[in-house]
Amino acid sequence: MNSAHSHTLSVQQHTHQQRPSYQYLVSQPSQLDSNTAYPLVLFLHGRGEIGQDIQHLLEFGPNAYLQQHHLNAICITPHVPEGREGWAIAELISLLDEIEQQFNIDKSRIYLSGLSMGGFGAMNLALAQPRRFAALSVLAAGDPNHLAPWSLKTPPRPVCEELYQRLSHLPIWLAHGLKDEVIPAEFSLELAEKLAHMPRQAMLQTTWYPQHPHNIWQDLYNSPSFWTWMFEQHNSDYHLPTNQQLDLSALAGDYGNQQDYVTIANCEAQGLRLLCKDLQDNELSFNLYPVASDLAFCEIGCLRFIKQQQGPTQLALTRLTLLDKFTLDKTN
Repeated sequence: MNSAHSHTLSVQQHTHQQRPSYQYLVSQPSQLDSNTAYPLVLFLHGRGEIGQDIQHLLEFGPNAYLQQHHLNAICITPHVPEGREGWAIAELISLLDEIEQQFNIDKSRIYLSGLSMGGFGAMNLALAQPRRFAALSVLAAGDPNHLAPWSLKTPPRPVCEELYQRLSHLPIWLAHGLKDEVIPAEFSLELAEKLAHMPRQAMLQTTWYPQHPHNIWQDLYNSPSFWTWMFEQHNSDYHLPTNQQLDLSALAGDYGNQQDYVTIANCEAQGLRLLCKDLQDNELSFNLYPVASDLAFCEIGCLRFIKQQQGPTQLALTRLTLLDKFTLDKTN
Protein backbone atom coordinates (compact mmCIF):
# COMPACT_ATOMS: atom_id res chain seq x y z
CA MET A 1 0.00 0.00 0.00
CA ASN A 2 1.51 3.35 -1.06
CA SER A 3 2.22 5.37 2.09
CA ALA A 4 3.28 8.76 0.70
CA HIS A 5 0.02 10.68 1.06
CA SER A 6 -0.81 13.11 3.88
CA HIS A 7 -4.46 13.25 4.90
CA THR A 8 -7.11 15.96 5.08
CA LEU A 9 -9.97 15.67 7.58
CA SER A 10 -13.50 17.02 7.28
CA VAL A 11 -16.91 16.50 8.90
CA GLN A 12 -19.99 16.07 6.73
CA GLN A 13 -23.69 15.44 7.33
CA HIS A 14 -25.58 12.56 5.73
CA THR A 15 -29.30 12.86 4.95
CA HIS A 16 -31.49 9.78 4.75
CA GLN A 17 -35.05 9.96 3.40
CA GLN A 18 -34.95 13.77 3.67
CA ARG A 19 -33.98 13.67 7.36
CA PRO A 20 -30.62 14.28 9.04
CA SER A 21 -28.84 10.97 9.56
CA TYR A 22 -25.27 10.41 10.70
CA GLN A 23 -22.57 13.02 10.78
CA TYR A 24 -19.44 11.42 9.42
CA LEU A 25 -15.73 12.06 9.45
CA VAL A 26 -13.87 11.92 6.14
CA SER A 27 -10.14 11.20 6.14
CA GLN A 28 -8.78 11.47 2.61
CA PRO A 29 -5.46 11.98 0.85
CA SER A 30 -4.79 15.72 0.67
CA GLN A 31 -4.22 15.65 -3.07
CA LEU A 32 -6.91 13.52 -4.69
CA ASP A 33 -6.20 12.52 -8.27
CA SER A 34 -9.40 12.52 -10.33
CA ASN A 35 -7.96 9.72 -12.45
CA THR A 36 -7.30 7.47 -9.46
CA ALA A 37 -9.87 5.16 -7.88
CA TYR A 38 -9.23 5.00 -4.12
CA PRO A 39 -9.75 2.17 -1.64
CA LEU A 40 -12.44 2.94 0.93
CA VAL A 41 -12.50 1.98 4.61
CA LEU A 42 -15.85 2.26 6.42
CA PHE A 43 -15.34 2.21 10.20
CA LEU A 44 -18.16 1.81 12.75
CA HIS A 45 -17.43 2.86 16.33
CA GLY A 46 -18.74 1.34 19.56
CA ARG A 47 -21.32 2.33 22.17
CA GLY A 48 -18.82 4.36 24.17
CA GLU A 49 -18.54 6.91 21.35
CA ILE A 50 -22.29 7.58 21.03
CA GLY A 51 -23.14 11.26 21.47
CA GLN A 52 -19.60 12.52 22.05
CA ASP A 53 -18.18 15.29 19.92
CA ILE A 54 -17.30 13.76 16.57
CA GLN A 55 -13.82 15.27 16.90
CA HIS A 56 -13.14 12.48 19.39
CA LEU A 57 -13.03 10.08 16.43
CA LEU A 58 -10.14 11.92 14.75
CA GLU A 59 -7.58 9.79 16.57
CA PHE A 60 -9.79 6.76 17.15
CA GLY A 61 -9.95 3.43 15.38
CA PRO A 62 -8.34 3.24 11.93
CA ASN A 63 -8.07 7.02 11.51
CA ALA A 64 -4.92 7.38 13.60
CA TYR A 65 -3.05 4.68 11.65
CA LEU A 66 -4.18 5.93 8.23
CA GLN A 67 -3.08 9.49 9.04
CA GLN A 68 0.18 8.51 10.71
CA HIS A 69 1.22 6.29 7.81
CA HIS A 70 -0.32 8.50 5.09
CA LEU A 71 -2.05 5.60 3.40
CA ASN A 72 -3.50 6.26 -0.03
CA ALA A 73 -7.08 5.45 0.96
CA ILE A 74 -10.27 7.18 2.08
CA CYS A 75 -11.72 6.40 5.51
CA ILE A 76 -15.33 7.19 6.42
CA THR A 77 -16.32 7.20 10.11
CA PRO A 78 -20.04 7.83 10.76
CA HIS A 79 -21.10 8.92 14.25
CA VAL A 80 -24.18 7.76 16.18
CA PRO A 81 -25.80 10.80 17.87
CA GLU A 82 -27.09 10.95 21.43
CA GLY A 83 -30.47 9.27 21.88
CA ARG A 84 -29.92 6.54 19.32
CA GLU A 85 -28.92 2.92 19.85
CA GLY A 86 -27.05 0.73 17.42
CA TRP A 87 -26.47 1.14 13.71
CA ALA A 88 -29.33 1.46 11.19
CA ILE A 89 -28.56 -0.70 8.16
CA ALA A 90 -30.64 1.34 5.72
CA GLU A 91 -28.86 4.56 6.71
CA LEU A 92 -25.42 3.01 6.39
CA ILE A 93 -26.27 1.71 2.94
CA SER A 94 -27.50 5.11 1.76
CA LEU A 95 -24.34 6.68 3.23
CA LEU A 96 -22.19 4.27 1.23
CA ASP A 97 -24.20 5.09 -1.89
CA GLU A 98 -23.51 8.78 -1.28
CA ILE A 99 -19.78 8.24 -0.74
CA GLU A 100 -19.46 6.22 -3.94
CA GLN A 101 -21.07 9.10 -5.84
CA GLN A 102 -18.98 11.78 -4.13
CA PHE A 103 -15.56 10.14 -4.52
CA ASN A 104 -13.84 8.03 -7.15
CA ILE A 105 -13.93 4.77 -5.18
CA ASP A 106 -12.27 1.54 -6.27
CA LYS A 107 -15.30 -0.72 -5.91
CA SER A 108 -13.11 -3.80 -5.77
CA ARG A 109 -11.51 -2.44 -2.59
CA ILE A 110 -14.23 -1.39 -0.13
CA TYR A 111 -13.30 -2.50 3.39
CA LEU A 112 -15.61 -2.71 6.40
CA SER A 113 -14.47 -2.69 10.02
CA GLY A 114 -16.17 -2.18 13.37
CA LEU A 115 -15.55 -2.63 17.07
CA SER A 116 -17.96 -3.69 19.82
CA MET A 117 -21.37 -2.22 18.88
CA GLY A 118 -19.77 -1.21 15.59
CA GLY A 119 -18.58 -4.78 15.08
CA PHE A 120 -22.16 -6.01 15.32
CA GLY A 121 -23.22 -3.26 12.90
CA ALA A 122 -20.43 -4.18 10.48
CA MET A 123 -21.43 -7.84 10.55
CA ASN A 124 -25.08 -6.99 9.89
CA LEU A 125 -24.11 -4.64 7.06
CA ALA A 126 -21.93 -7.30 5.46
CA LEU A 127 -24.74 -9.84 5.74
CA ALA A 128 -27.12 -7.35 4.15
CA GLN A 129 -24.83 -6.53 1.18
CA PRO A 130 -22.17 -9.25 1.11
CA ARG A 131 -21.01 -8.54 -2.45
CA ARG A 132 -20.23 -4.90 -1.70
CA PHE A 133 -17.12 -5.49 0.40
CA ALA A 134 -13.62 -6.82 -0.20
CA ALA A 135 -12.93 -7.64 3.46
CA LEU A 136 -14.61 -7.51 6.86
CA SER A 137 -12.97 -7.12 10.27
CA VAL A 138 -15.01 -7.44 13.48
CA LEU A 139 -13.39 -6.58 16.81
CA ALA A 140 -14.77 -7.41 20.28
CA ALA A 141 -18.19 -8.35 18.91
CA GLY A 142 -19.05 -11.56 17.00
CA ASP A 143 -22.50 -12.76 15.99
CA PRO A 144 -24.99 -9.87 16.42
CA ASN A 145 -27.86 -12.34 16.67
CA HIS A 146 -26.42 -13.60 19.95
CA LEU A 147 -27.18 -10.27 21.62
CA ALA A 148 -30.93 -10.68 22.15
CA PRO A 149 -30.87 -14.06 23.95
CA TRP A 150 -27.77 -13.01 25.92
CA SER A 151 -29.40 -9.80 27.18
CA LEU A 152 -32.55 -11.73 28.11
CA LYS A 153 -30.50 -14.50 29.77
CA THR A 154 -32.10 -17.06 27.45
CA PRO A 155 -30.19 -19.99 25.91
CA PRO A 156 -29.46 -18.98 22.29
CA ARG A 157 -30.61 -20.94 19.30
CA PRO A 158 -27.76 -22.30 17.12
CA VAL A 159 -25.84 -20.02 14.77
CA CYS A 160 -27.78 -19.85 11.50
CA GLU A 161 -25.58 -21.52 8.88
CA GLU A 162 -27.86 -20.43 6.02
CA LEU A 163 -27.36 -16.81 7.07
CA TYR A 164 -23.57 -16.96 7.23
CA GLN A 165 -23.31 -18.79 3.92
CA ARG A 166 -23.90 -15.31 2.50
CA LEU A 167 -20.34 -14.48 3.60
CA SER A 168 -18.61 -17.59 2.22
CA HIS A 169 -16.73 -15.51 -0.38
CA LEU A 170 -15.77 -12.64 1.97
CA PRO A 171 -12.37 -12.52 3.74
CA ILE A 172 -13.07 -12.07 7.47
CA TRP A 173 -10.87 -11.19 10.43
CA LEU A 174 -12.35 -11.77 13.90
CA ALA A 175 -10.59 -10.53 17.04
CA HIS A 176 -11.55 -10.63 20.72
CA GLY A 177 -10.03 -10.33 24.17
CA LEU A 178 -10.57 -13.55 26.08
CA LYS A 179 -11.05 -11.62 29.34
CA ASP A 180 -13.71 -9.33 27.86
CA GLU A 181 -16.36 -8.52 30.49
CA VAL A 182 -18.43 -6.29 28.18
CA ILE A 183 -19.08 -8.60 25.23
CA PRO A 184 -18.29 -12.26 26.02
CA ALA A 185 -15.51 -13.74 23.91
CA GLU A 186 -17.90 -16.63 23.26
CA PHE A 187 -19.69 -14.39 20.75
CA SER A 188 -16.61 -14.43 18.50
CA LEU A 189 -15.24 -17.87 19.36
CA GLU A 190 -18.53 -19.59 18.56
CA LEU A 191 -18.92 -17.72 15.27
CA ALA A 192 -15.32 -18.45 14.26
CA GLU A 193 -15.82 -22.16 14.89
CA LYS A 194 -19.02 -22.15 12.83
CA LEU A 195 -17.41 -20.29 9.93
CA ALA A 196 -14.37 -22.58 10.02
CA HIS A 197 -16.56 -25.65 9.56
CA MET A 198 -18.62 -24.19 6.72
CA PRO A 199 -17.63 -24.38 3.05
CA ARG A 200 -15.76 -21.13 2.36
CA GLN A 201 -14.02 -19.67 -0.66
CA ALA A 202 -12.28 -16.90 1.31
CA MET A 203 -9.81 -16.56 4.16
CA LEU A 204 -10.88 -16.57 7.81
CA GLN A 205 -8.40 -14.88 10.16
CA THR A 206 -8.71 -14.85 13.96
CA THR A 207 -6.78 -13.09 16.71
CA TRP A 208 -7.49 -13.97 20.34
CA TYR A 209 -5.85 -11.89 23.08
CA PRO A 210 -5.57 -14.17 26.16
CA GLN A 211 -4.98 -11.39 28.71
CA HIS A 212 -6.99 -8.56 27.12
CA PRO A 213 -10.38 -7.27 28.30
CA HIS A 214 -12.73 -5.43 25.93
CA ASN A 215 -10.37 -2.84 24.45
CA ILE A 216 -8.32 -4.73 21.86
CA TRP A 217 -8.70 -2.34 18.95
CA GLN A 218 -5.60 -0.25 19.60
CA ASP A 219 -3.47 -3.38 19.34
CA LEU A 220 -5.08 -4.65 16.15
CA TYR A 221 -5.46 -1.30 14.38
CA ASN A 222 -1.82 -0.43 15.16
CA SER A 223 -0.62 -3.68 13.60
CA PRO A 224 0.95 -3.22 10.13
CA SER A 225 0.19 -6.87 9.33
CA PHE A 226 -3.53 -6.21 9.79
CA TRP A 227 -3.51 -3.38 7.25
CA THR A 228 -1.32 -5.32 4.85
CA TRP A 229 -3.83 -8.17 4.98
CA MET A 230 -6.83 -5.89 4.53
CA PHE A 231 -5.51 -3.89 1.60
CA GLU A 232 -4.41 -7.08 -0.17
CA GLN A 233 -8.03 -8.22 -0.43
CA HIS A 234 -9.94 -7.54 -3.65
CA ASN A 235 -13.58 -8.06 -4.55
CA SER A 236 -13.92 -9.21 -8.15
CA ASP A 237 -17.72 -9.53 -7.94
CA TYR A 238 -18.97 -6.16 -6.69
CA HIS A 239 -22.71 -5.79 -7.05
CA LEU A 240 -25.63 -4.54 -5.02
CA PRO A 241 -28.92 -6.34 -4.41
CA THR A 242 -32.02 -4.87 -6.01
CA ASN A 243 -33.83 -4.49 -2.69
CA GLN A 244 -36.22 -1.94 -4.13
CA GLN A 245 -37.98 -4.74 -5.99
CA LEU A 246 -38.56 -6.84 -2.88
CA ASP A 247 -42.15 -7.05 -1.73
CA LEU A 248 -42.40 -8.74 1.64
CA SER A 249 -45.88 -7.45 2.44
CA ALA A 250 -47.29 -11.00 2.34
CA LEU A 251 -45.15 -11.79 5.39
CA ALA A 252 -47.00 -9.25 7.54
CA GLY A 253 -49.04 -10.77 10.32
CA ASP A 254 -48.87 -12.14 13.85
CA TYR A 255 -46.27 -14.72 14.85
CA GLY A 256 -46.01 -16.62 18.10
CA ASN A 257 -45.53 -19.75 20.14
CA GLN A 258 -46.41 -20.71 23.70
CA GLN A 259 -43.99 -18.16 25.16
CA ASP A 260 -43.52 -15.33 22.65
CA TYR A 261 -45.61 -13.15 20.37
CA VAL A 262 -44.70 -10.45 17.84
CA THR A 263 -46.36 -8.62 14.98
CA ILE A 264 -44.88 -7.83 11.59
CA ALA A 265 -46.80 -4.73 10.50
CA ASN A 266 -46.90 -3.41 6.95
CA CYS A 267 -46.90 0.39 7.16
CA GLU A 268 -47.51 2.18 3.87
CA ALA A 269 -44.97 4.93 4.53
CA GLN A 270 -42.31 2.93 6.38
CA GLY A 271 -42.63 -0.60 5.03
CA LEU A 272 -42.40 -3.58 7.38
CA ARG A 273 -41.97 -3.03 11.11
CA LEU A 274 -41.39 -5.43 13.98
CA LEU A 275 -43.74 -4.76 16.91
CA CYS A 276 -43.05 -6.49 20.22
CA LYS A 277 -42.70 -5.91 23.96
CA ASP A 278 -39.73 -6.12 26.30
CA LEU A 279 -39.63 -7.90 29.66
CA GLN A 280 -41.13 -4.84 31.36
CA ASP A 281 -44.07 -4.92 28.92
CA ASN A 282 -42.87 -1.78 27.13
CA GLU A 283 -43.88 -1.64 23.48
CA LEU A 284 -40.99 -1.71 21.00
CA SER A 285 -40.99 -0.95 17.28
CA PHE A 286 -38.21 -1.53 14.74
CA ASN A 287 -38.02 -0.71 11.03
CA LEU A 288 -37.16 -3.77 8.93
CA TYR A 289 -34.74 -3.58 6.03
CA PRO A 290 -35.36 -6.46 3.59
CA VAL A 291 -32.32 -7.87 1.81
CA ALA A 292 -33.84 -11.03 0.32
CA SER A 293 -37.27 -12.57 -0.12
CA ASP A 294 -36.89 -14.31 3.24
CA LEU A 295 -34.49 -12.05 5.14
CA ALA A 296 -34.70 -8.67 6.85
CA PHE A 297 -32.61 -6.72 9.35
CA CYS A 298 -33.35 -4.32 12.17
CA GLU A 299 -31.38 -2.82 15.07
CA ILE A 300 -31.66 -5.99 17.16
CA GLY A 301 -30.45 -8.34 14.42
CA CYS A 302 -31.68 -10.58 11.64
CA LEU A 303 -35.20 -11.85 11.00
CA ARG A 304 -35.47 -14.91 8.76
CA PHE A 305 -38.78 -16.05 7.32
CA ILE A 306 -39.00 -19.79 6.68
CA LYS A 307 -41.67 -20.88 4.22
CA GLN A 308 -42.66 -24.50 4.73
CA GLN A 309 -44.25 -26.85 2.22
CA GLN A 310 -46.79 -27.74 4.87
CA GLY A 311 -47.71 -25.62 7.82
CA PRO A 312 -47.43 -21.89 8.51
CA THR A 313 -44.55 -19.61 7.63
CA GLN A 314 -42.10 -19.44 10.52
CA LEU A 315 -40.15 -16.47 11.81
CA ALA A 316 -36.68 -17.03 13.25
CA LEU A 317 -36.20 -13.92 15.40
CA THR A 318 -32.43 -13.45 15.73
CA ARG A 319 -31.26 -16.46 17.80
CA LEU A 320 -33.97 -15.84 20.35
CA THR A 321 -36.99 -17.82 19.26
CA LEU A 322 -38.82 -19.56 16.40
CA LEU A 323 -42.40 -18.38 15.86
CA ASP A 324 -45.28 -19.66 13.72
CA LYS A 325 -47.39 -17.29 11.67
CA PHE A 326 -50.99 -17.30 12.85
CA THR A 327 -53.73 -17.85 10.30
CA LEU A 328 -57.05 -16.10 10.62
CA ASP A 329 -60.05 -18.24 11.44
CA LYS A 330 -62.52 -17.10 8.79
CA THR A 331 -65.40 -19.00 10.41
CA ASN A 332 -65.68 -16.40 13.19
